[in-house]
Amino acid sequence: MTPLDALLSQLSRHEHALALGAGHSVVAEGLRLQGVAVVTARGDWPSIQLPQRYSLAIVEPPEHADHVAAVVHCAVQHVEPGGQLVLLTDAGDTLIDRFDLRDVGRFTVEGIDVVHCRRTDRTTIHDKVFAARSRVGRVTPRSLAARLLDPDAPVVVDTRTATDRDRFGVIAGSIHVPRTLVEWHLDPANGYRHGAVTSFDQPLVLVCNGGYSSSLAADSLLDLGFTDVSDLIGGIRAWLDEGLDVVEPDHSHLDL
Repeated sequence: MTPLDALLSQLSRHEHALALGAGHSVVAEGLRLQGVAVVTARGDWPSIQLPQRYSLAIVEPPEHADHVAAVVHCAVQHVEPGGQLVLLTDAGDTLIDRFDLRDVGRFTVEGIDVVHCRRTDRTTIHDKVFAARSRVGRVTPRSLAARLLDPDAPVVVDTRTATDRDRFGVIAGSIHVPRTLVEWHLDPANGYRHGAVTSFDQPLVLVCNGGYSSSLAADSLLDLGFTDVSDLIGGIRAWLDEGLDVVEPDHSHLDL
């Protein structure tokens, strides 16, 4: 039995698997022949949010070699605690260390390094992000831009640092509440509520640099009783990538 056959035999116990890429690798195709339902996902790796998690993920080589870390980042977010990953990359050692993975075994097939590993059983930041995004609404840059034209437009809460706001600009009409102060400046029980936030039912869209810390902040606001909380998929970087306008920041209200 070849190392690939042994791996496929071991992984065939999974009913479902996630392949990040085209889904045509020797591992993905081999698992399909074993009766495993392999779901594929492609796109903007940092922003992909799937509706479920998997016990097994296959990371196929991305179109650009420098995107491999982003694909693994997406994979570990969508793998259950203790779940397994198969990395088809020659950067296996670096990625295992970088993402706190456990090496199970490795071999080479058709000139491609196959690294079998698993993620830790503990709750990680990826678990918290996935759980948060399962609760909060998520909006694309284009959909947010359209909503901002409506009379009942949401309040955009920019959680970035003043430095990042200066570097990249801000969405017109947004308010600035740094991530460290989100709960304090929005919960009326604190006594220092931001004047732009007037009720728990007011629609809010939280924005950060890349759409990760904003998910956690939005989830925290749900715990405080806010009912209509979303965050911007991809953050301000995605907004800029879409060619949407930004304006110069105004920091005059920070200490109010």
